[in-house]
Amino acid sequence: AGTRKLVVAITSKMGSITDNTSGGSLLYRSTKSGLNAAMKSLSVDLAQNDIGVLILHPGWVQTDMGGSNALITPRQSVSGMLALINDFSLSDSGQFVDYTGKQIPW
Repeated sequence: AGTRKLVVAITSKMGSITDNTSGGSLLYRSTKSGLNAAMKSLSVDLAQNDIGVLILHPGWVQTDMGGSNALITPRQSVSGMLALINDFSLSDSGQFVDYTGKQIPW
């Protein structure tokens, strides 16, 4: 086992306040915004202990929730997220990104 310490939160870009231009899904958005805020705060709190926090949006995935019109397969989503986890450095801690590494606004 490695010595790197990392907390990974799977969230949703629907928790982005800046990116919310369509409204709706009030409770879902609220819980994801809360998770995002908590993980950002945790990243600050854990930095002194060299523990990273990665806040990940898996993309719009072809699942029961995402539906058949979703843009990517579960394999594509997981592959992208694993690559980000494997390449993670402490300088990335607290960032809110999608499965490709693209930064998502808060």
